[in-house]
Amino acid sequence: MKILRKIYIFLFLSVLLAFTGCDNKMGYFLVAWPEDFSVMGCADLFPIKSESHLRKTHILNLGNNKYAEIASFRGFVFRTLQEAKAAQSELWEYKDLFAYAEAKTPVRETADVQSSRVYILREGQVVKIISRGKDKVQLGERLSGYWYKIITDDGIIGYCFDRNLTIYMDDGKGNSTRTVDITMFTDRFFGSQWYPVEYREEMEEDYPDLAILRDGRCLWGNPDKKEVYLRDGKKEIRFKFTEVKQQSHNRIIFIGSSVDVTFYPDGRLFVRYSDDGVDRSEFFTTLDTPLQDYIAEQNRQKSNEYNLLLQRVQYYESLENGRLQFDSDGNFIWTDRYDAVADFIPPANGDRGIVDNHRYVSEKLKKARGYDGVITMTFSRTAKEMSFIFKRLTNGDLQLIYIPEDSFKGLVLTRVPDNTRLFVFHPVSEVDR
Repeated sequence: MKILRKIYIFLFLSVLLAFTGCDNKMGYFLVAWPEDFSVMGCADLFPIKSESHLRKTHILNLGNNKYAEIASFRGFVFRTLQEAKAAQSELWEYKDLFAYAEAKTPVRETADVQSSRVYILREGQVVKIISRGKDKVQLGERLSGYWYKIITDDGIIGYCFDRNLTIYMDDGKGNSTRTVDITMFTDRFFGSQWYPVEYREEMEEDYPDLAILRDGRCLWGNPDKKEVYLRDGKKEIRFKFTEVKQQSHNRIIFIGSSVDVTFYPDGRLFVRYSDDGVDRSEFFTTLDTPLQDYIAEQNRQKSNEYNLLLQRVQYYESLENGRLQFDSDGNFIWTDRYDAVADFIPPANGDRGIVDNHRYVSEKLKKARGYDGVITMTFSRTAKEMSFIFKRLTNGDLQLIYIPEDSFKGLVLTRVPDNTRLFVFHPVSEVDR
């Protein structure tokens, strides 16, 4: 019996040692974001003494009979020392890295813009960064950057795209450098072409003024040549620089040039520079659609509208209103204007000029009355401008209604005034002749 008892005791101790081994029984806690930096630091590793499910905290063994309590979300638990040290080496690169949100920013379940949103960062909210995606990603046409894995101050773990994050270093000892990862800013600047903010605003309008967009003003840079370029419709300015430095948490300067750039959370740049000794400043942004593609599409739509005047027609004529001809180059000839028409459009204006259709008919008017568009005819001899709303009737006739300037709201015709002049012409084609 004594021998059997010794065997049982031996087996019990063997099983106990097998379960405990050399590792701590409760496991190990890797600190990601301490509440008190005087007690522990980021990426510190401690054995766990106990865990409170009620308070959602862990008691850590700091050594020398010292213990500290920490919220469970502020770190990670590992069962073995080997696992904990492997995670510690991965976290070490980011141990002093923090960020704050410059605007409301979604936190997602995974590093994917289609992933579920688990949280919204408040403007100014500080988060702890625990890792960054290995590769830069492109979101649409406008944005490129990195996904960061973060912990919030109320225990949410998720992923944020860096657009609205300002990254900074803090070692927990009062040395908060607020140093942004400058590659984030340089990648954003050099990775895009930047346009005046009014371009974006104009492109978002239902009735854009293409004359604004055709100016072609644009800002971009070449990091290899160490040059920044600013172009408008008249000239191109080149700014040579030697290096890029961070001036403040959201501002970089191009050393050796007059250019400095401030990044705003909404994606805008505030750019300061000197042009021929004159200090200038301007807001720029990126565009969702390439500018030339957008202008080409708008020109196509306007060209289709103008072509309604040319379809199956050599010219238009009317006994009352004379003869009116348009060509594909945007010219018109209006002859034989007698009697009442000559009183309304005097012979002194001449018979010809240019025509364009840069103005718009509101969608409400188009749907209600079936108008096709607006043309503005400028008589060459006097530079007199006259605008008409036009409609091709089902029988091919052309109807022109004179529109005074006060009927337009900007470029858009919102109403057709009463008691204005109406001109109706019949189409003449080669076959008719």
